Amino acid sequence: KSEQLNPNQMMFDSVILESLKQNAQKAPPEAAVKTELVRTRKASEHHGRIPIPEHLERVEILIDIPEEQKVCPETGEPLKVITVEVSEKLEYRPGKLIVNVYRRPQYALPERADSFAGVIAAAMPEHPIAKCKADVGLLAHLIVSKFADHLPLYRQDGIFEREGVTIPRATQSSWLMQIYESIQPLEETMRRAILESDVLFTDDTPIPLQVKGNGKLKKARLWVYVRGGTGPPLVTYDFSIDRSKGRPLGYLNDYKGYVHADAYSGYDELFRKEGIVEVGCWAHARRKFDEAATSRPKEATDVLARIARIYHEVETPCADMIPEQRCRFRQEHAAPLLVGIFEKLEDLRRQTIPSEPLRKAIDYALNQRKALCRYLEDGRLRPDNNLAENAMRPVAIGRKNWLFVGSERGGRAAALFMGLVRSCKDCGINPWEYFDDMLRRIMSQPVTRLRELLPDQWKPSPKDERGLLLSPKP
Repeated sequence: KSEQLNPNQMMFDSVILESLKQNAQKAPPEAAVKTELVRTRKASEHHGRIPIPEHLERVEILIDIPEEQKVCPETGEPLKVITVEVSEKLEYRPGKLIVNVYRRPQYALPERADSFAGVIAAAMPEHPIAKCKADVGLLAHLIVSKFADHLPLYRQDGIFEREGVTIPRATQSSWLMQIYESIQPLEETMRRAILESDVLFTDDTPIPLQVKGNGKLKKARLWVYVRGGTGPPLVTYDFSIDRSKGRPLGYLNDYKGYVHADAYSGYDELFRKEGIVEVGCWAHARRKFDEAATSRPKEATDVLARIARIYHEVETPCADMIPEQRCRFRQEHAAPLLVGIFEKLEDLRRQTIPSEPLRKAIDYALNQRKALCRYLEDGRLRPDNNLAENAMRPVAIGRKNWLFVGSERGGRAAALFMGLVRSCKDCGINPWEYFDDMLRRIMSQPVTRLRELLPDQWKPSPKDERGLLLSPKP
């Protein structure tokens, strides 16, 4: 039997932890989808029942056992329906909220009907959260609304209220953290998939972290890693409580290849490792000359014009070339431009003093000369780190809206959700469709096949007219 995920860990964001402890109730274990095997879960914590309004459309879903199981295996006597278990889950379909009404006939031999002995029934469809009143589509909507549309939970609370549905923020936060627990194995799967390529882009940005106990904020970091090369794009984020050099060293511990990055000193030890090659960023270098233009406009503008030629005269014409052609084109046309730029910088350096912004821009570029020219070596490389910087823009937008993360675990959860959402965007996938499908499959997906659930390899599962997976097994 294939090794399967353990869905039993349930943890919550520390922002709401204290209130959760006061109201937590133990829930009975719930059976998994398979009728022949009962898999139990650890009890989850609840915030009380979420009321499901009567005005919402109901969608009836019959969950029944196969016809061949409706007879006694020993006597062949037909089993009798003794009752029908009904459960409702709040569901989201694009543009509207509905209620899925699951009806599960309970079967037993006629003579055992009164005692409920030997009752069999089809199990509920697999779900990432035990005893949850939200169905998978609504959970997917919650993820996409926060991490793709950057809506804080209190705004989503207000949107639900306008539809006559009450879902407190604490409940939404609890659901997100429990989903994270269910899909957490995808973190390492994402990391390994990123490291499959020998071309990477990385960057980092600050993200406020609420300190447990006093509620104050400290500056944590979010690191991004973008897979380069010729394969499908893939983006992952890594949360850390500080900007120490150990974080990229640990994440790229077994990596060999090119790494596009800025000149942050924390990468120095990484680039001293055998097999890791630094690629500089002309966009970063250009930015420093742009800042120096206020004090030395003539000289800075001349350098900016020279850098612009790299893109206009070389990168634009070779954008659609295959890597081998692009490499030859750059060596023929970009290499002379780079020689001219660095000769100009050497000349300007003699005309400036160390305190000038222009001098600092010049020294940055000269110190990075080898890394800034490295993209000429391989047509898969880029002259800048814009892929990583662009992947950080949604983080900046989200940071302005939801302001901070409430715990280290909450930061790691946000990093995983954001990486999956961004990868969906780069792969041209609707993120809601991805999460609606992936969350239905993750609990039974063998560990050896988790790679199939990442956006770059994901293919939607066939479903029946009820929206249920045709096969409970991957």
